Amino acid sequence: MPTVTDFLQRYPQFEKLGESIIELFLSDAFAEMDKNRWGKLYERGGLALTAHLLTLNQWTAEDNGNPQRELTAESVGDLSVSYAQSSTVQSDEFYRTTAYGQEYLRLRKLVGVGFMVV
Repeated sequence: MPTVTDFLQRYPQFEKLGESIIELFLSDAFAEMDKNRWGKLYERGGLALTAHLLTLNQWTAEDNGNPQRELTAESVGDLSVSYAQSSTVQSDEFYRTTAYGQEYLRLRKLVGVGFMVV
């Protein structure tokens, strides 16, 4: 599994986070992946997934734990906002919320990894 140093070489924007939090999310991300299925893209995919999870963690911390919801409509006059309905089924939408998750999806598509059931 890649180290914090490996992660920060690819994603230096996370340098301000503590090493222990990055290690924790590295462990989480790589626990969700099968090294044999990912082959040569295992490390890149895992690092992208780590960055995605860390970003979501930061958003959640900044928003006092409130869930992130996709904005589907917005008005200015008389202020109106609409959010997408949350789904209990995990789909690719979870990964599309960050650029890092989108990179993870792109790599996952290259290796042909389908749905994973935990």
